[in-house]
Amino acid sequence: MAAILPPLALQQPEMAKRINVDGTKNLIETIKQQKNTIPVIYTSSVSIFGPTPDATEPLSTERNHPNPVDIYSETKLQSEKLIKHSGIDYLILRLTSTPYLTARFSDLKQMFSIPLNNRVEFCHPNNIALAIGNAVSDFPSVKNKTLIISGGNSQRMLYKDMIGGTLGILGLPLPPENKFTKEPYYLDWYDTSQSESLLHFQKYTYADYLNDFAKQLSLQYGKLFLPFMRHFIGPVFGKAISRFMGPNNCYSKILTKFFINE
Repeated sequence: MAAILPPLALQQPEMAKRINVDGTKNLIETIKQQKNTIPVIYTSSVSIFGPTPDATEPLSTERNHPNPVDIYSETKLQSEKLIKHSGIDYLILRLTSTPYLTARFSDLKQMFSIPLNNRVEFCHPNNIALAIGNAVSDFPSVKNKTLIISGGNSQRMLYKDMIGGTLGILGLPLPPENKFTKEPYYLDWYDTSQSESLLHFQKYTYADYLNDFAKQLSLQYGKLFLPFMRHFIGPVFGKAISRFMGPNNCYSKILTKFFINE
């Protein structure tokens, strides 16, 4: 599962290729040298579909062909092809983007890189882990397949619903729409009927994540942090904060500095 992720992959494309693609190639060559065949479960990404703003149906591996638009997505697709043509038994899991369970406010500015009305399908990190674990436990049933791992029908929403719920934990309203990019993002809704029937992983929801997120904030910043945010900062300063928030302004930088716990 080692890989160079965005934004570092976009900043250092040669390193992304060396780690993501050449690393996969090294793994394949090492496996081929072994006396006994070792199957590979490769964690790819739904980002290889590229942005799909005109999609009317959930994306699927059968209907939608890869259309990577950045170096990270390209390295994932190249690695998929290497594995498929290697002669090794494999499973490719195209994972949706999954939020951290830890509070990483250093990623605050990335919040604005997705349009508010972009379709997204939430998937709890525990679901991702369960899908991978079940694939290991019952590899023969998923051998040589390419499956999408995401949250399922009940977890489909718009980005504004997702980010609004997360900010709501802090008692903060959504920033104005003009703060967010208008460029379509690679996330969408997905057809996970096959992957769920094989791997039985869709157990946790966005509501579970919000509860976990609130608990993590309390552990990280103290039990009084959330009540302070919800009952004082949010009601008194929430609207002002949301107006000043943005991907590059000084307020976001100050808030990021405040929340980083290193």
